[in-house]
Amino acid sequence: MSAAGAAESLATPNIDRLLAALNHRKLDRVPNWEVLIDNRSMRHILNMPAEGERVTTWNVAPADAVRAVRAVGQDAILCSMTWGGVEKEGSILTNQDADRMVAPDPRDARKKLQSYLDTVHGTRIGVCARLSAPMTLTYMALGPVPIESFMYLLYDNRALVERLMDLFLDYHLRLIDAIKDLPYHFYYIGDDVSSTAGPLISPRDLAEIWAPRTERLVKAALATGRPIIFHCCGMQAPILPYLVDWGVQAIHPIQPVANDIYEIHTRYGDRLTLVGNIDVADVLTFGTPAQVRESVREHIERLADGGGYVVCSSHSIIDSVPPENYLAMCAAVQEFGVYS
Repeated sequence: MSAAGAAESLATPNIDRLLAALNHRKLDRVPNWEVLIDNRSMRHILNMPAEGERVTTWNVAPADAVRAVRAVGQDAILCSMTWGGVEKEGSILTNQDADRMVAPDPRDARKKLQSYLDTVHGTRIGVCARLSAPMTLTYMALGPVPIESFMYLLYDNRALVERLMDLFLDYHLRLIDAIKDLPYHFYYIGDDVSSTAGPLISPRDLAEIWAPRTERLVKAALATGRPIIFHCCGMQAPILPYLVDWGVQAIHPIQPVANDIYEIHTRYGDRLTLVGNIDVADVLTFGTPAQVRESVREHIERLADGGGYVVCSSHSIIDSVPPENYLAMCAAVQEFGVYS
């Protein structure tokens, strides 16, 4: 292959590259992947006017998502199928409010996923199914103040908390069953159970109300034969033993303010692929393209030797990130990420 052909190959999305990294194997280079590219960078990548309705990889047509990932060498697009459960955050105050909740029809999600699969047909671009574990959905639904009301209700009306968690879990289990025969490639399961200081609930509550339900969701997803990238903002140390025990393949986004990715790599690097840690709160937002390039180089050199690292921001490509910095991160992956 010519030098130009090799460079084109490295820049071309290839789901086999990402799947290899999720299984601690190497293909040609370290993958880069983002769960969300927000309006500012999406408009830049797609050559759209700077002003207008918000455009993200979650709300554009699948064909535009494909255009975006081709531009940055990302190996998969994401189809979001999670259920928020309510029309307005903080609207569930009582059991009577919960009585009125109606779960979406998983067949609608299946149709959406099929449209993404139809769009990538004939390419090497993968499709990720985005689901949610039950805790975040529950604490955002409970009111009148999301999160705070959840904390009070753990003591004042624990049965309502658990009822909502079971509702959200049941939908996602039925969703997995409804789509499992389709040829999508992996799952992204999100649940923000921690702040930067530690878990939002006690270790006992983590073990009693979060872990059993999340394990059921994870095990159902894994039973379909597809890997999981598990997302949790904030400090991940309290949940890593659970994720390892359940067989989760990868963790995201490993925010530097709350996690030492190199310590996690030392302790869990043979069992967990690490996805993220390029700092949105620092270098991606406030740095120069040269500083972004150096951060990517260091991460690859220290983390990617065994194949278990995916270059990714420490959250997502939010609108504080200048597009030139995001593109510098993607270019640096192709510069420094080629496996020897």
